[in-house]
Amino acid sequence: MTTAERLYKTAKGLPEPVVAEILDFAEFLLKKRSFGEANNSKEALIDIAGGLETSKTFSGDIIEIQKQLRDEWE
Repeated sequence: MTTAERLYKTAKGLPEPVVAEILDFAEFLLKKRSFGEANNSKEALIDIAGGLETSKTFSGDIIEIQKQLRDEWE
């Protein structure tokens, strides 16, 4: 019997809310795994660096931009 078959057999005897939690956790693991695989691809963070260099919002003095961003929360 495979692990998937054992899981199915066990889950059949559980209440529906518990099975929903198991499904939610399994979907979480799938997302986590696919995210890890994306990190192994050829595209790295450095490949998308510099995307804001022509932005009107983030042009100008770096220190002044940081000050304005902090001041928004006050």
